[in-house]
Amino acid sequence: MAEHGAGERLSSVDVVDELVKLLQDLTERPRFGELPGRRAGARVSGDRGIPLVCLVRGKPADGLLPALQAHLRGAHPGRVPHAYHRFPDATPGVEPAETSTLEAVGSVLVRVARDLAHGANDRYGRHEFRRFELVYWLMNQRLDGADPESAVTLLTRLRERDLGRRSGDDLKDVLDDAAGTAPWWVRLVVRLVPSFLFRAKLRGLVPGSEYRWLLRQPYLAPHDPGTFIGFAERLTSALVPGQSAEPREDTGQLAKLLVNAFLEDVRRAYRRSWWRIRSARRTVYPVVLLDGIRRDNGGYAVLKIINDVRNDTGAFDPLVIISGSAKVPPDAETTAEREPAPVSQASHAYETWARKLATDSRGRRPTAWFLPLQVPDVRVVRGEVPPTATLSVRQAPVWSRTSVLVIVVLLLVASVAAVGYRHVRDVVAANESWRYEHCGLDRDNLDAHTLKRIGDDCVGVTTGQVPLFGQADSEDLTRFNRVQDLIVRQNRLVLEAHARDPGRPYATVVYVSAMGTARDALASNTARLVGVAARQARQLDRTDSDEPLVRILLGNAGSAMQHGDAVAGTLRSMLEKDKSIIGVLGMALSSTPTRNTITVLGEVGLPVVAATLSDDAMPTASRMYFQISPTNDRQAQVAARHVRAAYPDKRGVVIVHSSDEADSYAANLRLDVAARFDEQGLRVREEPYQPSSAGQGSDARRLGQSLCEVGDDEVVFFAGRPADFGKLMDGVSAGCKGDPPALLAGDDIARYAADDTLRGQHPEIPFEYVSFAIGAKGCAAATEMNQALRVLVPEECEGGANPSLDGHAALTYDALYLFVHAMIQLGDIPVSPGHIWKEMSDVGGPLALSGESGVIDFSGGQVPIDKFLAVLRVADGRPPTVLASCGEYPNRSDVDLRRAAWCPTTPR
Repeated sequence: MAEHGAGERLSSVDVVDELVKLLQDLTERPRFGELPGRRAGARVSGDRGIPLVCLVRGKPADGLLPALQAHLRGAHPGRVPHAYHRFPDATPGVEPAETSTLEAVGSVLVRVARDLAHGANDRYGRHEFRRFELVYWLMNQRLDGADPESAVTLLTRLRERDLGRRSGDDLKDVLDDAAGTAPWWVRLVVRLVPSFLFRAKLRGLVPGSEYRWLLRQPYLAPHDPGTFIGFAERLTSALVPGQSAEPREDTGQLAKLLVNAFLEDVRRAYRRSWWRIRSARRTVYPVVLLDGIRRDNGGYAVLKIINDVRNDTGAFDPLVIISGSAKVPPDAETTAEREPAPVSQASHAYETWARKLATDSRGRRPTAWFLPLQVPDVRVVRGEVPPTATLSVRQAPVWSRTSVLVIVVLLLVASVAAVGYRHVRDVVAANESWRYEHCGLDRDNLDAHTLKRIGDDCVGVTTGQVPLFGQADSEDLTRFNRVQDLIVRQNRLVLEAHARDPGRPYATVVYVSAMGTARDALASNTARLVGVAARQARQLDRTDSDEPLVRILLGNAGSAMQHGDAVAGTLRSMLEKDKSIIGVLGMALSSTPTRNTITVLGEVGLPVVAATLSDDAMPTASRMYFQISPTNDRQAQVAARHVRAAYPDKRGVVIVHSSDEADSYAANLRLDVAARFDEQGLRVREEPYQPSSAGQGSDARRLGQSLCEVGDDEVVFFAGRPADFGKLMDGVSAGCKGDPPALLAGDDIARYAADDTLRGQHPEIPFEYVSFAIGAKGCAAATEMNQALRVLVPEECEGGANPSLDGHAALTYDALYLFVHAMIQLGDIPVSPGHIWKEMSDVGGPLALSGESGVIDFSGGQVPIDKFLAVLRVADGRPPTVLASCGEYPNRSDVDLRRAAWCPTTPR
C-alpha cells in the first residue's frame, strides 16, 4: 500500500476522504468564470479544464466508484448530478465480442445522457441532449444509399421527429382532429407554419438550434455537400447493426462528432449570460463515473476520444469524468512521466496537471487531459465506508433562486404595471385633457387642430360640425346639427366634382358666427346655414365649366362673438396651407366683439360679407368688409315714416333699449330711432333695461309691465334682442294684455316672429317689426332659394320654426351668392381674397345684383344703397303679414310688396 505520511498507511476511509476532497474541488463551480477558478495555486489565465480522473485500483478496491456515487447522492443540501456506468467485466476463457470504437462510444454516451437527463438530477437545472440525440438518431437511421428518394425519406423522418420532440407524440393526432372543424385559414397555418419553421432550422437560420450547430461543428466537413440533408445522409446507418458507414466516412471522426455533440449539450447548459439566469443556479458540475474500463470493452477508447475532442475544440467542458480501471488508460502503459500519483497527493497532482494543461493541450498530447491516481490495495465496499468527508454544494445565488426570481418577476411586473398604469393614466389624462381642450376631438382628427374650447364655447374652424356645450333644447339642437351635416355632405360632393373637373372655379368660404345653445342662437344659425346650404346646392346642380364650386367651412367665434381674434388666428394658419380660402361670410350680433372680429379678419386679408349686421359704424371696422343688410339708420327712417303714415294720431315714441353699451346694435339703433322719430316730429323718451346677456338676469319683464302706462298717443319701439323681447311680452301680458300699447320692434325680432311657438305665446298682443327680407310659410314662395329648400330640408319648411320666415336664410343665400358672382366675374384670373374683394367692390349701378333679399348695390360703399326693408305685423299669433315695404325685391306673387310712397330713397 502507498504511504499516507511518514510511515502511515491509508485506510479505505482515508482513500475515500481524499477523493471526496478532490471531488469537492472539481465539482464546485466558481461564482465567476469556470475551473480552476481563482483559488490558491490555480492558474490565473490560459486553458481552463477539468481533468479525466483515472483511478487505477486493484480488485479489492472495486467498490470505490460506487462509494463515490453514494457520496454524490448524499451531498448536502442535495444530490450532485451524476451518472454511473459500469463496463462489462471480462469472462475468463471467453473471448470478448468485437466492438467498434463508434459503437462503444455511442452505447456508453446514450446511457450516460439518459441518466443525467433523469429527473433525479434536476435539482440544479435540467440536462438536455438535443445535439447528441440528433446525431445519435441520424446514425441509427437505415437508408439505402442507392435510393434516389433517400433524401426525401430522411427529410420526412426528420420533420416527424422534430414535431414529436417539440410537442409530444400526440400533437399531430390532435391537430389532425381539430383541422376538420377549424376554418380553412387555420388549417392552412397549422400545416404551413411548422413546415416553414422546420425548413428554416435546416438552413441554420434559427439561432441556437441543433441543426445550426451541426452545420458549424468541426468534424466531417459539414458543408459538404452544402445542405443539412446532404450532410445528414452521410451520417445515416453508421450505428445500424449489420450496416456500416465505414466505406464512406471515417469512424474516428464519427465518434468524435458524437462525443462533441454530447459535450456541447453540457456546455450549453452551463453557458453564462445575463439572460440565462438558470445557468447561475448550476453551482456544481455534473459527474460521470465510468467503472471497469478496459481496452477490450471500449472504455479506454471513450476516454481517448474525449481527450482528443478537448484538444481539437479547446472548449471548456463543465463535466467531471472519473474512471476506474486496473491499468493506466488510455493504453495500459506506465512510463515514468505518466506514473500515477498516489491518492494521498491527489490535490497536489491536480494542481500540477493544471499548470501543464495549456502546453499539453495545445501540443495535442494524447494524454493531455488524463490525471491518473493510484489507489492503494484497500478494501472498499459500497455502504461500508463511513462518510467522514462529505460533499457540499454551494447554494445558488439568492437572485437566481426560483422563489426570488418569482418575487423579482412579480415586483418587476408590478413595477412595470405601476409605471405602465401611471403612463397609461397620464396618457389617458393627457388625451382627455386634449379632448376637453379641443372640443371632444381625438388627436388624429384634423379638426382638433383648428378647434379649441374656451370656457363653454368651442372656438375655431372645422370641416365637420361645430360641437356645442351646455343645455340646449333637443329639437332645436337636432335641427341645427342636421343642417350642419347637410353642408358637410355637400362639401364632399363639391370635392368630388372638383376632382372630376379641376378646371372649374373652386374656392372655400368660411361661415363665422356666434354659435351657442341658447334657443335664439340655435334658431338664427339654423336659418342662416339653411340659406348657405341652398346656395351651395344651387352651384352643385350646375355643371357648366365656368360655374364655381364652393366648399363651406364652419367657424364659431363664441356665443357672443368674443373670440373672433382666435378664429382669425386659426384662419391665418389655415391660409398658409389652404390657398382656396377666399373669404368669410355670416357674422352675428352687431357688437363691439363683432366689430373687432371684422377688423382682425381684414388684417388677415380676408373679405368679410355680413348677412344680418346693421350697425351704422360696422363698415369702418375694415375696408375688406361688406354687408347684405341695410343699416340701422335706414330701418330707423322706415320705422319713423311708417309710424307717421300708419298712426297719424301718435305724437311720441318710447324707445325700450338695452343698457349694455357693448351691444352696439341696440345702442346704435336707439340713437338712430331717436333721431329719425324726432325728424318726424315725434317726441322721444327712453326706457333702458338690463339684458339677459349681462349675466344677472333681465328686468325686461318688469319694464314690459310698466309699459302699460304708456299714453295712447305714444308708440313703443323695442331696440334689443329676441330673448329680452320675449320677457318684455311676458310683462305686457301680465299688466295689460287686454289693452296693450302699440308695439314696434327692430329687425332682430324677426327670428322671434318666425317661430310658431314663441309667436304664439301671447296671441292677444299684436306687434309690428322691421325685417330685412320676407320669408314664406312652408317655403312656398316661387324663388330659386325656396325651390332648393323644399328639396334639401322639406322637414324644416314644414316645421314650426320655418328657417326662411325671418329672412335670415335669404340674407346668407345672397352673401354666398356675392362670392359666387365675384368668382364668375374673375373669369381666367386666379381666385384669391384680393381679387374677390375687388370684384365685390365693383357690384353696383348697372352691375348691381338682384338677390333673394333685394337688390345689392355697393355704389355708395360697403353697404347696399336703397336696400329692401319691410314692416310686418303679427296678430293673434299667426304668421307675419306685410304692412309696408321699401326698396326693390324679387318678384313675389304670394305677398303684396308694392313700394310705400313715403319710403326714403337714395339715388343710384
